[in-house]
Amino acid sequence: MIQVGEYLGRGKNKKKILEIVPLSNGWILVKTENSKSEKDFKVRTITDPETLKFYTPKHAHFAIDFYGKVCHDFQKAEKVFRGIIEVWQGKDVKEVIKKYEHETEDLPGYKLDYILCALKWILEQEDINFRGRPEKLQKTLDEKCKSARVNVPENKKGSQLAIALFCDIFEGVHPVEALLSANLDIVPKFRGTR
Repeated sequence: MIQVGEYLGRGKNKKKILEIVPLSNGWILVKTENSKSEKDFKVRTITDPETLKFYTPKHAHFAIDFYGKVCHDFQKAEKVFRGIIEVWQGKDVKEVIKKYEHETEDLPGYKLDYILCALKWILEQEDINFRGRPEKLQKTLDEKCKSARVNVPENKKGSQLAIALFCDIFEGVHPVEALLSANLDIVPKFRGTR
């Protein structure tokens, strides 16, 4: 079993593990060091704990998963959406999982604990690395959030772009159109083992 302080990856891609979250499906979510800024980090999903096979989860993975949930059962998918928003707004991720897991457990795709734990870190990373955006784009994002009844915390402007993506899908926009509109990095970076 991997531990905090060990390294994940190979060669120049080898990164020190900062935090670990075991997930209900047997996967492990890992936060590793990164180099964009002093507080920067990377989020990795270990899908095979024995071989340490992992990938870097992206917004697109969760957006497409969310769209599948919306198509399957909109009312239950709304619970997932509200859970994402509550975690983004600063509520304790364990409490939010407990609040919504029973109502969302039979939805297809990713389990709620993976969605909320991974997005918590991914969205934090966006805020850490945020350097500003054009006023016109900011106004568009504010409007998307308002339309979906989402209050934007003052210190979350960096991650608001990703949240607006979920707002679009929640409001009925096809995920391909929503992803193109958000102009998010959607290419997964697969890596080998430790």
